[in-house]
Amino acid sequence: MITFLSFASEKRESELIKGQLRIQAAKWTEEAWGYEMFENMETLEAYLDSEPLIDLLSWDVTVPGSVERLEAMRKDYRQAFLMVVADGRISPMAYLKPGILPSALLLKPLAKENVSKVIGELMEIFSEKFEKKELPEMFVVESREGKQYFPLQQIYYVEAREKKIYIRTKQEEYGFYETIENMEKRLPGFFCRCHRSYIINMRKVTAVKASLNLIEMQDEIQVPLSRSYKKAIKEYHKNAGID
Repeated sequence: MITFLSFASEKRESELIKGQLRIQAAKWTEEAWGYEMFENMETLEAYLDSEPLIDLLSWDVTVPGSVERLEAMRKDYRQAFLMVVADGRISPMAYLKPGILPSALLLKPLAKENVSKVIGELMEIFSEKFEKKELPEMFVVESREGKQYFPLQQIYYVEAREKKIYIRTKQEEYGFYETIENMEKRLPGFFCRCHRSYIINMRKVTAVKASLNLIEMQDEIQVPLSRSYKKAIKEYHKNAGID
């Protein structure tokens, strides 16, 4: 599932962007798509609280306060391909900066031909990287249900349980058939084995309680620490300020 999120100032503009994206998406990929469309910041914030997966993002910076919110959001969704929607009232210096890094720019007033052209160019770039699995900081699971994409920064740990592997994020747990040994090989270096059944994201660790055989993580999540992995875990974070 590929997820597209749009924040627009008007429903008409939102529907125009969605319609053209559907057309272009059908040309470039056979993957299933999910569309999340918002014109209200409060509703959008409630959706973002669930830490959803987002692959493409369209953001209207003409809404008051939206530039600042976008810049903060990009810290969590750096991997998402971004299309900024702006007009002549907004200085390009506000959104053409390292903290935002748009992949495409769509200028108002929105015309169908221009929207189609810009989204087509964006989809060409996105599809090339998507098919080559070049999406940064992403873990891909292939199963009978299709491909599932997990941003690495959202994964807390991987657990081997009942002959399956479970990926745990803040909001969900996803199970599939794989071995813990293969997961250890596939995950990047900031994921470490802490137990025969667990691999943890060290960037989510808040404390290592070696005497209690316990690792504390963000959002009050805890995982066991076995004796054979204590030394490796403590050495990894020797200079990271974790107790």
